[in-house]
Amino acid sequence: MVGALGLAGCGAAHHQPPAPQRPAASRTPAPRTDVAAVAARARVPVLCYHQIRRPTSADGAAARPYIVGPSVFAAQMRALDSAGYTTVTGDQLVAHLARGVPLPRKQVLLTFDDASAGQYARALPVLRRHHFRATFFIMTVVLGKPGWLTRGQVRALDRAGMTIGAHTWDHKPVPQYTGTDWDTEVTAPTRELQRIVGHPIRLFAYPFGLHHTGAIPHLWRAGLRAAFQLAEPLDARHPLWTIRRIIVPDMPGAQLLREMRQDF
Repeated sequence: MVGALGLAGCGAAHHQPPAPQRPAASRTPAPRTDVAAVAARARVPVLCYHQIRRPTSADGAAARPYIVGPSVFAAQMRALDSAGYTTVTGDQLVAHLARGVPLPRKQVLLTFDDASAGQYARALPVLRRHHFRATFFIMTVVLGKPGWLTRGQVRALDRAGMTIGAHTWDHKPVPQYTGTDWDTEVTAPTRELQRIVGHPIRLFAYPFGLHHTGAIPHLWRAGLRAAFQLAEPLDARHPLWTIRRIIVPDMPGAQLLREMRQDF
C-alpha cells in the first residue's frame, strides 16, 4: 500500500496542475446605430466660416456676418487651442455619428463654405500653425476666378489633410431643384471635385442651410453620405443629412467659446 501511495505521489510530481479558469471577459456592447442613437451623438460643435478677409465699405450689413478678419480668425483659433479643443474632420464626425467611432476629447469641427480665396491664403496658415484640420465645402462655378480658389488650391488643401466636400455648382438653394438641377448642382460638381482630389467626395453642405427630405435620395445617388445644414434643429428622422452648424461672425475668441457651449 505504501508503495502504491509512493508511486502515486511521484506521478503527481511530473504533471502540471490544471490552469485555473479565467472568468469570461465582459464584452463592451457595440455602439448603437439606430436613428435615435445617431441623433443623440450629434453634440459635437460644428463651426461654419465663409470669407476670411477685412471688410470693406462695399460690404453691406447682410454680408458682414459672413466676413471674419484675419486677425480675429487667428485669435479665435488661439482661443480654441488654448481651451484644449481638438479638431476632427468631417469624415471622422460622420463615422462617430453613424457608427459610434470614438472621437478625441473636447472635439470641434471647422468648416468653410463657398471656396473664397482667403480660405487658402489666410485661414490655411493659421490652421497649420495650430495643427488643426478643417472641411472645405466647394462651390465649383467659382473655381479659378479672381477672388476664389483655384483647382490647384483645392487639391493642395486635400493634400494638406483637409477634407473637401461638395457645395453645389452655383449655390442654388436645394429646395428649388427640379429635373436636371440635380445633375447640374449635385452630381456633376461632386464628380468634378473627385477628379480634382483623386478620391470620392462623401460630404455635402446645403446652400443657405436649406434642405428637405426629398433631396436625400439624389445626394445618395451622387455618392454623398452625409450633409450639413446651418442652425436649424436636427431632423431626428434623418440626422446624418441635417448635421447642425453655427455661422461664426467677427467675434472675440472668448465669445466664440461661450456661443459653442450654448449651442451644442
